[in-house]
Amino acid sequence: MTADTQGFGPPVVEAVDVHHHYGEGPQRVDVLFDINMQVREGELVIVTGPSGSGKTTLLTILGTMRKPSEGKLRLLGTDIVGLGGSALDELRNRIRFLFQKRNLLSSLTALQNVIAGVSTTPLADPDWDELRARHLLKMLGLGDKAAAWPDELSGGQQQRVAIARTMIGLPDLIIADEPTSALDRVSGRLVVDQLKDLALRAKCAVVLSTHDERIFDVASRRLHIEDGRCFEVPIHYH
Repeated sequence: MTADTQGFGPPVVEAVDVHHHYGEGPQRVDVLFDINMQVREGELVIVTGPSGSGKTTLLTILGTMRKPSEGKLRLLGTDIVGLGGSALDELRNRIRFLFQKRNLLSSLTALQNVIAGVSTTPLADPDWDELRARHLLKMLGLGDKAAAWPDELSGGQQQRVAIARTMIGLPDLIIADEPTSALDRVSGRLVVDQLKDLALRAKCAVVLSTHDERIFDVASRRLHIEDGRCFEVPIHYH
């Protein structure tokens, strides 16, 4: 399936006839069939589907946590089939995950949690990390919460700190797994709006899985997975 290229940059994700299975022989279980998808720089693409449909497997493949059994997958212009060693590590440094659980460190302030997102990567620069972290928190409406501890923040505020921690590493691809499922309507909407805005500003791509119908209209496109097969469905804008 081909993305509408208007307003978006070059492809970040290109999957062609991707198939995936677990096990071999009588134990083989096929979970993804002929996945064809493209996600471009600046896009936020939502992936929906019932439990067991293959969403999680697809996200882990896009995040290089596993490789497809068959087909072609290019991430950031690189064919990941057969890729390994330092080349794979370098590619992984350009991808970030945002999960339903914020996983903030309770012993660190909001600012310190954001800085932790880059402190152990090749991008780490002590002279700039704090300035960049403060800028991101300000953009996300948390400029006055830099010194707050996680338990002093609401769920939505914690998720915005997690977004800032994700963005500080300047990723080219963000994979978000149910990031709004534990949030109320207002907080969930705010988080996804800001994630999309930051993705556009940073010129990266976002692939977000969700069951939350309240945020479907934020997406550039919606892909639905059913029984391991992926197809595009229209988004109804309010």
